[in-house]
Amino acid sequence: MLHLASNAKERNRVMLGTVLDGLPAYTAPGRGLAIMDRGEIYAATGLAPIWDGVAEAWFIPSKFLDRRKISVIRVVRKELESAIVRLKLRRVQAVVRSDFRDAHKLANWLGFESEGLMRRYGPDGFDYERYAKWPTQ
Repeated sequence: MLHLASNAKERNRVMLGTVLDGLPAYTAPGRGLAIMDRGEIYAATGLAPIWDGVAEAWFIPSKFLDRRKISVIRVVRKELESAIVRLKLRRVQAVVRSDFRDAHKLANWLGFESEGLMRRYGPDGFDYERYAKWPTQ
């Protein structure tokens, strides 16, 4: 996480600070994943527990993500589906800042559905969109 903090895309620094503040929830065993190769971290992702059966998905890209974007996103999708089953989740939710186009594409590609706009939601005062996903059964 500290490596990501120093190598995050500039626009993500506010949210990264929120993640670092809540580090214990974001680094719970079996709930997080750092995707790296040859000493470079491309992204970190995970599921922070909210209550039994429900988790908040998070994804923090590093400035190196574009070098391996497709392979990283494939790993994220596979691991997300596996974690939903392993953790017996009935709902996974996420928030995406309204102006982060690539993050909206990622949420949709991972099977999340939009639940609507949350005005002035984030710690940065920006609008965010709430997404949710349910296990495929």
